[in-house]
Amino acid sequence: MAEVTIKLFGVLRVDTHLACETVRAERLSDIFALLNEKVDTIYEQNVKNDPSLKHPDPLSFKDAIVYINGERCSKKNRRLEGGEEIWLLSPASGG
Repeated sequence: MAEVTIKLFGVLRVDTHLACETVRAERLSDIFALLNEKVDTIYEQNVKNDPSLKHPDPLSFKDAIVYINGERCSKKNRRLEGGEEIWLLSPASGG
């Protein structure tokens, strides 16, 4: 297992209330389950204060543009190495 830093940007950051997390994971695909656990914990704490809050949709690889150490990565089973920095960006949209 590698300890990596994950930074979320755009809508992903707003929806999850996560900006930067350090996690231990073996593969890139594992980080989404770990982040979803953190989001669930945050939601449970916040909904006590505001029952009208909507639970965010679970994060998945298809919902993010992924960079590892500044380079785009599309292989969700990529093995992670300690100290890597992963950026999760919202897919572009607009009009």
